[in-house]
Amino acid sequence: MLKNLREIMGGGAEHALHRLWSDQLTEPEAAAIQARAAGDPKYRDDLDGLLAVFDSIKGLEGDAGVEEIIRDHQRLLHKRRSRVRVTLGMAAGLLFAVSATLTFFSISRGPDDGHLQKYFTRIGELRTIELDDGSVVTLNTGGQLVVDYSGPMRRILLERGEAYFMVAEAPDRPFAVDLGLRSVTAIGTEFNVRKDPQHYEVAVVEGAVSIGEFADAAAQHRLEAGWVAEVDVQRNELKAFRPDSMDRYTGWRNGMVSFSREPLYQVIQELNRYTRKKILIEDAAVMDLSVYIIVNIHEIDAALDGLEGMLPIEITRHYDRIVITGSTGD
Repeated sequence: MLKNLREIMGGGAEHALHRLWSDQLTEPEAAAIQARAAGDPKYRDDLDGLLAVFDSIKGLEGDAGVEEIIRDHQRLLHKRRSRVRVTLGMAAGLLFAVSATLTFFSISRGPDDGHLQKYFTRIGELRTIELDDGSVVTLNTGGQLVVDYSGPMRRILLERGEAYFMVAEAPDRPFAVDLGLRSVTAIGTEFNVRKDPQHYEVAVVEGAVSIGEFADAAAQHRLEAGWVAEVDVQRNELKAFRPDSMDRYTGWRNGMVSFSREPLYQVIQELNRYTRKKILIEDAAVMDLSVYIIVNIHEIDAALDGLEGMLPIEITRHYDRIVITGSTGD
């Protein structure tokens, strides 16, 4: 790893390209690429030149979580490694991901980044953060964000995960959450934002927000309290709907997640956000079983016991995973 770090810090942009394409990119290496591009204009220009070569590649554009992209696409990388065209396309997408992060820092960055406040949560951890202006942010499991209050705008970069924002009023200082391709600007409000690699979700609990496209300040969508907006990152499409209840978007702050007549596979996807020991469904016949349950995210084992008691499933716990199959009982 030290050799790779030395190449990143002392070599050309091609080393960054090589490591970004590798399935062994480490967090320190990703941070080194970001830091060097932020502080070295020529290096950043070289990276921008690579981006220009692959300008038509849009699949992964706009997500700052490089490590998340690599994890989520690792199987695809292995499968298609021998195809040069796909190799270049995926590398371009990963470079776009780095570029989105650097765009945020290049705008706000001075001689150093001492004015930036960085926060994260581990898997299964929730964290409440009180900002300098009195605004309060609750960061959900496996989340990461950066706060920049140095300029006329209060800016938050949500790098990954989910966060609930209670925004203090300051009419002369807008409060904006940067998601990459889009940003969310508060209009005296409380709202929840969830950022996955290919999907953004904004739920307004009080007040309203304005959702704008990163590359087009004129393309603004106002979202009122009680509404939820979902953004498909790959297609760059936004749709809004009014759910029957906002519990899904607020309850997790108290450690509770509710499911109402939802398929088992979606329930398990959500529970996996809160546990390091992954839960796997290995029986397609039980994937779509309907679930109605309220789960304490700090008691995943108890939740699984509850599911096993109400559904025709069996749960087997291994040292490294939990497996769900159909019940073999009478």
